[in-house]
Amino acid sequence: MKKSLPYKIVGIAIVVLWIIVIAELARRTHFASKEMELTRAEEGMIAGGDSEQWMDILLKGRKAGYAVTKVVRLNGQREVTERIFLIVNLMGSTRKILSTTKAQVDEGFHVTGFTFSLSTELIDFKVSGRVEGEELLITWAQEEGSGEVKRIRLPAKPMINAGLTHYFRSRHLKVGQTFSFPLFDPVSMTTNPAIIKVVDREEITLNGRAYNAFRLEMSFLGKPLIFWLDEQGNSLKEEGFMGFTLVRTTPSKALAGLDRSARVDFYDLSAIPVDRELKNPRDASRLIVRFDQLPSFMPIDGPRQGAQGGVVTVIRERPPFEASYEIPYRGKDGGLIPYVRSEALIQSADKEILSAAKGIVGDNTEPYQAAKMLMEWVYASIEKTPLVSVPDAVQILRHRKGDCNEHATLLTALLRAVGIPARMAVGLVYKDGKFYYHAWNEAYLDRWISMDATLNQMPADATHIKLVDDGMENQIQLVGMIGNLSLTILEYR
Repeated sequence: MKKSLPYKIVGIAIVVLWIIVIAELARRTHFASKEMELTRAEEGMIAGGDSEQWMDILLKGRKAGYAVTKVVRLNGQREVTERIFLIVNLMGSTRKILSTTKAQVDEGFHVTGFTFSLSTELIDFKVSGRVEGEELLITWAQEEGSGEVKRIRLPAKPMINAGLTHYFRSRHLKVGQTFSFPLFDPVSMTTNPAIIKVVDREEITLNGRAYNAFRLEMSFLGKPLIFWLDEQGNSLKEEGFMGFTLVRTTPSKALAGLDRSARVDFYDLSAIPVDRELKNPRDASRLIVRFDQLPSFMPIDGPRQGAQGGVVTVIRERPPFEASYEIPYRGKDGGLIPYVRSEALIQSADKEILSAAKGIVGDNTEPYQAAKMLMEWVYASIEKTPLVSVPDAVQILRHRKGDCNEHATLLTALLRAVGIPARMAVGLVYKDGKFYYHAWNEAYLDRWISMDATLNQMPADATHIKLVDDGMENQIQLVGMIGNLSLTILEYR
């Protein structure tokens, strides 16, 4: 097994959550990581469609990438193709992110089908979908010829982030208008309501040229997004999450002038500073903090974590941790069934995952001992490195690299593979004067016990503040909170 390297814990809640953050800002879908940029030959392939838009992407005023959107009519529908290139700094490592998203939409810009692919340094990920009646049929795959299918019932015809601003080209905008529709996200496989209002007419200047623009404001997951359209409905400027801004540009300018110096670290950008430094935080048994704004979706009624008003108390679990059952769990609690099942990216029934889990625990059937063995194996075996990826348990097992999200994803699959109910937790953890977004696990041993494979802790120290429970439908709620949370430490020991 690989020896664990010293690791500065500045993990994020879910790497894909970051992808969603930027995607919602640009109203694109997602990014695929490759070690290349859009070439001028590729630029020519995109040009010549029914409509085309190039945008510079700025982060805190520095150019960090560009986006290009093309919309063409095809077989009675529109096909939207969007490509986005970004350079981001993750824990001191530069990551290039390049994606292509294709979506088929009807005349009302409701999605009828889409394809999204993600290729990182380690994995290839692809998800596609098509609407069949009142259902969305989703297929995702990591390798050629392999994949899983899921059906999602649609409450209404959704729109997709890709090319959303093109929707307004066919609309005669007036101040006071309101547009409301569901937006579907293909990675989290969730549909969330979006409301866009035309709030004003104002003049903005871009590259020395003045435009008489419509100012539109969009409410999405409780986060305001602002964008300006010209009188023809073309996007001029967009502002949103975490200091990201998109500004209209030309193809030649988009492909030049990327600022590769003094990049803002994407992890630090989301961190929550506090004015009190904690000594020996990994030994913390009790933490009390006050949130300026307590997230409405935050779990606050468990034995480990509770709240009164905006004050949250976290108490590290105490022994005994032995459970009354032997693995595999065969209890009658129906609420635990989802936590022993295999999922799309947590493939606990996969033969490689099953073989690895069995090899680690052997004949041990005591849940606490088996869970601890699995956690310690993940801690020792996964090389600690920041990734931009959609975490996939099988791929993580093969390549054995990743940050907190990869550790938590793989451990969830291994725990379920031996029959221990397990789930992921997403929240904050303290390190060097700041709270960072982080992911860890919980295993059911007659009660939920926290465990952190990135830090090799069972139970996890009390500086782990859980914001959401397991499931992307819950995790996406964090999008609107990133950059807005602040807290004060009241008590610590």
